[in-house]
Amino acid sequence: MNKKRHNICLLVAKITDFFSSELAKGAMDAAKQMDVNLTIIPGNYVGAISPDYSFDKDYDYQYNVLFKYAAQAHFDYVIAAMGTIAYSSQTSDIEKFLKTFRDTHVLCVASKVGNYEHLVFDNKPGIISAIDFLVAQGRRKIGLLAGHPDNVDCAERHDAYREGLEKNGIAYDEKYVRFCGISYDSGKDAEAFLNECPDLDAIVCVNDVIAQVLYEVLEKRGTEIGKDIAVVGFDDHPAAINMEPPLATVRADARLMGNIAVKKTVSHLENTPYPINTVETEFVPRHSCFNGMNALQTPADLFEGTPDDMKERLKEYIKLNLPDLATKERLYDAFSDFLDFIDDSFVKNIADENTKNIILEKVHHLLTSDLYVLKGLSRMYAIHEVAYLWLIRCCRPENIAMVREIYDILKKSFTRKKTTDKIGTLDRSHLENIFIRDSLTVGLNLRSSYADILKRLCNIGSVTSYLYVLSKPVIHNFGFDFPDDVMWLFKSYSYGANVVSVPENEQKMFTNEVFKNSFLVSDRPRILIATVLFSASTQYGLALFEPENDSFFREIELVTYQLSSAVRTLNMLQELNGLLVDVNDRNSELENQSRTDDLTRVYNRRGFYLAAEELIENTNAWEDDFVVCYTDTDDLKSINNSYGHFQGDFTIKLTSDCLRHAFGKNALIGRMGGGEFVAVIRKSQIISVDDVVRRKDRFISDFNVSKMKPYKFGISIGLAEKKLHDRADLDIAIEQACERILANKNAL
Repeated sequence: MNKKRHNICLLVAKITDFFSSELAKGAMDAAKQMDVNLTIIPGNYVGAISPDYSFDKDYDYQYNVLFKYAAQAHFDYVIAAMGTIAYSSQTSDIEKFLKTFRDTHVLCVASKVGNYEHLVFDNKPGIISAIDFLVAQGRRKIGLLAGHPDNVDCAERHDAYREGLEKNGIAYDEKYVRFCGISYDSGKDAEAFLNECPDLDAIVCVNDVIAQVLYEVLEKRGTEIGKDIAVVGFDDHPAAINMEPPLATVRADARLMGNIAVKKTVSHLENTPYPINTVETEFVPRHSCFNGMNALQTPADLFEGTPDDMKERLKEYIKLNLPDLATKERLYDAFSDFLDFIDDSFVKNIADENTKNIILEKVHHLLTSDLYVLKGLSRMYAIHEVAYLWLIRCCRPENIAMVREIYDILKKSFTRKKTTDKIGTLDRSHLENIFIRDSLTVGLNLRSSYADILKRLCNIGSVTSYLYVLSKPVIHNFGFDFPDDVMWLFKSYSYGANVVSVPENEQKMFTNEVFKNSFLVSDRPRILIATVLFSASTQYGLALFEPENDSFFREIELVTYQLSSAVRTLNMLQELNGLLVDVNDRNSELENQSRTDDLTRVYNRRGFYLAAEELIENTNAWEDDFVVCYTDTDDLKSINNSYGHFQGDFTIKLTSDCLRHAFGKNALIGRMGGGEFVAVIRKSQIISVDDVVRRKDRFISDFNVSKMKPYKFGISIGLAEKKLHDRADLDIAIEQACERILANKNAL
């Protein structure tokens, strides 16, 4: 008889945050290894006094309802990342939150809470090692940008800084410690700190974000990082190694913590000892803390002298630029073996055709192994160029022709890889656009529509998906408790591209059944990630996804918005169906509202197709061609992320204005969803297609020249000319126009 799998829940803050993402990745790795079910619940932050009233943050509190669902689900064990989800909460509020899980065991991660089991970072080893390193470099005036004094992690890092100084015989001086914001609001504190302590020769920051802000301040002052002053961060955020110069930092390995947390949880459930309660931090030395930048500065320096000389340089370069010891050893061994091979084959001996095949296989192995995609290796992409120059100088004359042949093959390979990566990114964007389009295509058959909106999720990384809606949507305002006695309707699920509508007599269930109902996969350990479906203050449902891999984390925000919009629309249609017996009895005002997009005042998807079909029916299509346009707003996601959804909405409205200007008053324009629009017009009603494009370009140019906004506005359009006889012809023309956008981007 098969052993029953444990059901473990992981509570994290926003899944796109670096710490939450890495913690979840480590937990996923361990769940697969330990053969347990893992449900990831990404809420937000609890304990805030009031919501952040920026446009895109007003309703972030809605995500925290997921924590309430998790408490009602009765998991076997809950892992709670309290160090992030409750970073701003009082201890009493944290304990009140944890008590909602009643008899379920809870492991607190990245924070100690009362008598609860815990797993925390040991901040001391990394900070003390950083101080040791700085002192060994001759730094004695070492300051600390200490963050908030009441933040537990900041306080521990402050204590470790003090201990590191004392260990190295340096007296602790309060003037060299500056409390500050722990985010991008720390610039003024950094500036004041440098003004008050001009003799500082090193600054330790309690996180990498503060270090990034400090970099900007130092750059404005003309201070050379690594020479005039050393900078050390904390967390080893992915951006750290790509900063200029690369940032020395203390690695707090969230992925390792997530891995250990699951193993610790399983050990508790199976009554086996697992006494690890801390994860040690590790100092990662990089260029920002080297006096005079006495480390290798470019990969070109690697290829000088004998192969043994190069190996020593390579070892030093890897030491400074790659993270953990195992990675350093693997990369060094791989390249060391490669150097020995080319030295023996081309410098010491005459190469043959078999040698060429072997070296190409070795290069292919390096390009396709995980070593090639390590961030630290990104600075070594140009290594084939300098290696080629060294080999041409040193190889036997008989081998020069073959070396050049191999170089030409590799050069084409690098070029092809870059092109493939670019196309892959565009393909991904195209798949996302298709998902957006289809998730907003709502039919009148409401029962099948719930299944239809899941059908494209497999294309963007969800192996299986499950959709639940509340039997009655709940208005959930900030500061008010979400009701306990809600009823769920399990509407549909998908296994890959196969979507299924759940029979009505099997749909009803309570919250404690949502995460373990009989439709969930059971033939393998399942990893699910949850999201709540809402619009403004109204909750409509939730969805569970089984991610193909952790890259799906990047899609969760998009998926949440689109499914929320689709479910809201279906709910509206359901309400309309309940109120209206005959669609033909709707008055003209309701008809107009249902055909118009609220934001842009152009047609919505339904309205566009109705108007377009009427236009086609009233046109002699045998005599008059149509011009069909598909439009996508450029960089909309980036504008939303950087400037807020208010600016994103402004850009969407600007796109509709641009299309009106380009096509004139006779065109039918419709918004398909997000920043996507379509337009159709009789060809006889425009001067020419080129004139439409010129008018579009002029509109965009005039707006950007005005510098009305801090970002540039742009749209991508595809045009198709076709005779249209019916809706099917129109769909084909739209698809052709959509494909031309992708073709134009690929050609860039």
